Amino acid sequence: MTYEEVLQQIEQMRTQSKANDDKRDAGLPLQIPGVKRIDDLSYGPDPKWHLLDLYLPEDINEKIPVIISIHGGGWCYGTKETYQFYGMGLAKRGFAVVNFNYRLAPEVKFPKELDDINAVFHWVVQNAINYNLDLDNVFVVGDSAGGQMAQQYVTILSNPAYRALFGYERPELTVRATALNCGVYFIDQSENQAGVGEAYFKQDDGSYPLEKLEVEKYMNQDMPPLFVMTSSHDFLHDAAFRLDGYLLAKGIDHELHVYGDEKNPRYHVFHVNQRDGIASLCNDDEVAFFKRYLNK
Repeated sequence: MTYEEVLQQIEQMRTQSKANDDKRDAGLPLQIPGVKRIDDLSYGPDPKWHLLDLYLPEDINEKIPVIISIHGGGWCYGTKETYQFYGMGLAKRGFAVVNFNYRLAPEVKFPKELDDINAVFHWVVQNAINYNLDLDNVFVVGDSAGGQMAQQYVTILSNPAYRALFGYERPELTVRATALNCGVYFIDQSENQAGVGEAYFKQDDGSYPLEKLEVEKYMNQDMPPLFVMTSSHDFLHDAAFRLDGYLLAKGIDHELHVYGDEKNPRYHVFHVNQRDGIASLCNDDEVAFFKRYLNK
């Protein structure tokens, strides 16, 4: 595939994905009872992309545990608006939710999106006192490409040798658990960089930063517990099972969950759909998993 064909594929993906997302979310309320939303807070210099929304449960009068949500979209699609309803749904379950934009490929190359994620984590530290956020109880969710980046970033946090490759300063917070939803894993392997991924991971000189992409090599038992989720008809279904086997072999604390079946099929990132009962069950399960690891 030529680079021009990759760019064409990205534009087609953006158009189709937005149409599907808009159809899924049509008519959902922008405000829900019990959740306060604060929109368009700046976490960096880019006035378009370095923005986040914060959703706060209104019935908690003590420090609030935090979920940082990393949206998916093949590293080239998606905004916080696409995930606002999902984020408010998590906040309704008792968490402060950070829902943010990050810069997208092909306008930026790896690891610029991770740089933005790192900036968001530092923003949470710097602003915790303003919003009563509990830095000792932080959780991460990510789906699809966002699942890949969630996996990568919590590995960066938990392994100093891997963090040194990126030159990041570790934010002063504790990630207690992470949910990886319909994610892309083993990104160092060429088949997982093909198509739209090429626009992000392939550098201007035509090379791939393979050492930084060897995420699984740096995963160890210092990782926070992982909730690995896929669905019956997820096109990345097999990736979750492969990761499950790898985590078992390395003795990393995790659970594998699969939703839907032949009679009730569920597809890629189905869990974002606020009208879907199985999605609600999945999100309840993830929140229950997180609450097991709360440091009270």
